[in-house]
Order: sequence, then structure tokens, then C-alpha cells
Amino acid sequence: MPGNLAKYDIFHSLYYHGINYDGDFEMPVIHGTDELPERLVRFSDAKSKRRDDPGAWVVPYEFDVKLRSMWRNAYRYMERMLEHPGIFSWDFSMYRLMPFGLQFWNCFCSRLIGALYERNGGKCIPNVRPSDSRSLRYALDGLPTEATIGMGTHGAIGTPEDRAVFKTYVDEVTKRLRPKNIAVYGDAPEDIFATALNAGVNVVPYPTNLSQTHSKKVV
Repeated sequence: MPGNLAKYDIFHSLYYHGINYDGDFEMPVIHGTDELPERLVRFSDAKSKRRDDPGAWVVPYEFDVKLRSMWRNAYRYMERMLEHPGIFSWDFSMYRLMPFGLQFWNCFCSRLIGALYERNGGKCIPNVRPSDSRSLRYALDGLPTEATIGMGTHGAIGTPEDRAVFKTYVDEVTKRLRPKNIAVYGDAPEDIFATALNAGVNVVPYPTNLSQTHSKKVV
């Protein structure tokens, strides 16, 4: 798009070119991979030369304010992100009781970042963010089967209701996507991931940035 018109492109039309869509709500398709990351680095750290780990997969498990720069100008960060083995698709907030349209938009934008990364030659593990039952109408559309799925439990399983909702999504992911692996940012309690474990899914937890910081302090 010509430079004098780019400032008017509030819909980021270049992101959509060449992307496939799936389901009644036309969610962006992520082809995925069955690979498992060796280690993870948060997006905000991957942007920093001092804190980056080029051998780690980039994950989006942090506050939206630290993620939105990728949505606002994905191509500014794309080359640097492509230096990593891959990314997890983005994780814009989908709080329970958030209006349906806003939940859907945040999920759509998150998936589009992953699809755009793939379109530019990178590998993407799709992230599934548990919300409420309404999002199950679209949240698994466009995702690969028998591949690796990402989920983040950090800050998401603190109450009995949170745990029950998260388990519902694990159950649906297992039934509908039949994943080979579930890569979990945070703890992976057996009661929440029981359906996946019983189905033979390889559930792999990864330490959060917070837990790594605490372990370093203890040492």
C-alpha cells in the first residue's frame, strides 16, 4: 500500500491477504506443527536484544498492552520473530462475560497473527484460550488436528470455576482436535488435563517467567 495511504489502513488489510478461513465465523486457518518447543520466551523479551533467546519459541502469555504492538504493526517485528523456531498464536484477552463480539474479535486477531506468521514462512503452534461456552462455537475452527496445541494456565486456574472451565476446553480440544501434544505455559494439573492424558496426549508444562525468576532468587 502506498505510504501516503498506509495511515488510513486501520483494518490492516495486508494481514488478510493470502490467509484461508474456516467455519461459520471464518476463523483464520493455522496449519500448525507437531513439534514441541525446547524452551519459550515471551514476546516482550523477544523484542529486547538483551533478554531475547533466539533458540526459543515466542509465546504471548502476558498482558494485552505488551502484545498489541504486534497487532498494530506486525511487519515491524516479523523479521525478528522469524529468527526464532516458531511462535504460539497470540493471546488477546477473552474474559468470561466479555461481550460475544469482543471475545470473537480478540480470538480472530490472535489467530490472524499466527496465520500471518505462517504465511511469512514461520511455524506456529495455535493457542487456545478458555473463555465461556459461547466461544466453543468458533474457537477451535481453523486449527489443525493431530498437531501441537498451546494453552496457558498461568493466572487462569485460580478458582474452582476457572479450573472447571479450563477442563472443559481441554476436553473439547482433545475430542475435536485429537492433538499429539499440548504445550502448557504454566502448571498442568492432572485433574484438569485428565481427558487428554487418558487419550494418550503428550501434555508438556513449561515454566513461566515468574517461576523462573523465583527459582533464580532461591538459588
